[in-house]
Amino acid sequence: MTSIWERSFAEFAGPGIHHPSDTMRVDDDEAATILADLAAREQVPTILRPIGCNRSYAVGHVAGTPHSLLLADKRIVGFYAGSYLWIARAHRGRGLSIPLILAAAEHRGGTVLPPGVVVQGFTRRGLRAHRAAHRLAVRSALAAGLPVPSSVIAELDGSTDD
Repeated sequence: MTSIWERSFAEFAGPGIHHPSDTMRVDDDEAATILADLAAREQVPTILRPIGCNRSYAVGHVAGTPHSLLLADKRIVGFYAGSYLWIARAHRGRGLSIPLILAAAEHRGGTVLPPGVVVQGFTRRGLRAHRAAHRLAVRSALAAGLPVPSSVIAELDGSTDD
């Protein structure tokens, strides 16, 4: 398994980074359908981890699926289900997308692409969040003294937010 910080941004996020579009946004109606599906599953999230020092949130994964969940008080308030990333409106703007993206990528072997998916789309905002998550993973690996490939380090210095 390859770690997030061992991958270039393109390997981490896939070729969809080259064509961001607002048509990729998951609206609240679509999210409600996905939430209903996730809530109906008998499997509960495995690996619940608090997010940083904010103990009221946790991330977890649905066993046997590429689905990662953001929970607040044991309620699903966000997800990275398949190719769909969504956080409930009341929980946006709290820096929760980055830990959710990183948890999903860890769960998926160092990439956010779910199994069998070659390209997934991003909104411009989603692309910025994924780029920030990848940067954080790489910088954390460097700070920990892990061997980050020189090509990934070079990319870190030259990356943009588009």
